[in-house]
Amino acid sequence: MATYLFVWNPKRWHEWNDLDQEIEQVGITGWADSRWSTGNRTNLPTGSRFFLIRLGIEPKGIMGSGVTSSEPYSERHWDPRRGTEEARYVDLRFDFLSRDVLVPWSELQRPPFSSFHWAAQSSGLTIPGKVAEALEEIWTRRTGVPPASPRVTSLESPLPEGAQRRIIVNAYERNPLARRKCIAHHGVRCKVCDVDLGERFGAIAVGFIHVHHIVPLSKISKTYTVDPIRDLIPVCPTCHAILHLKRGEPFSIPEARLLLDKQSKNTQRKPNP
Repeated sequence: MATYLFVWNPKRWHEWNDLDQEIEQVGITGWADSRWSTGNRTNLPTGSRFFLIRLGIEPKGIMGSGVTSSEPYSERHWDPRRGTEEARYVDLRFDFLSRDVLVPWSELQRPPFSSFHWAAQSSGLTIPGKVAEALEEIWTRRTGVPPASPRVTSLESPLPEGAQRRIIVNAYERNPLARRKCIAHHGVRCKVCDVDLGERFGAIAVGFIHVHHIVPLSKISKTYTVDPIRDLIPVCPTCHAILHLKRGEPFSIPEARLLLDKQSKNTQRKPNP
């Protein structure tokens, strides 16, 4: 399936009132729903991969990613000056979103990205395959979010996970209730590096932690009932990214601890200058 570019230009659209809330939701639950104009594009399949670029005002560059969760539809235009005129929209599900840009404009002007015109006037442009592949690779390294990472699709109980849904291609259900139960049992201290982000960064980070699936959801081929205590584990964002640096299946928690312990011992052996 093709990869598409969506555009946010604060010069044209000043009021993204929910941006901070959506960023916070992605950080806590791994997903956030939004809606975006598609310009003149009508053929944008549900479940398509997309990246969001910020243009117009520095910093410019790629700031978000996710999948589409609807086909294009028409509603009243986002610009109130257009009166009763309609515009086309599509529903989006972000799996990463930040005010910072992770792939800056300067980098997009160098190969292999420079072959694509990033200064789009409207959303819905198709990113060429080779460019999209290179972008996915660098995006995965910088966000720790794999291209096929799970997206939350239900808030209901019990806690079904792993059920493929038609509305999002190759996506798996992840229930935030399972996350809350995991943290209630295991706490918010990283099980790899033992950091409590609230202790390190203060009030702004109290309670903030990622939750890692011990068994990769890509290995699950049928619906199952997740055990939040056995199947999920709290890890800090850095360690979560490291877990997914391994090709194929992620590192296990013991493997990641071993890497950390080994590096710590190597550092201690270094003589003082």
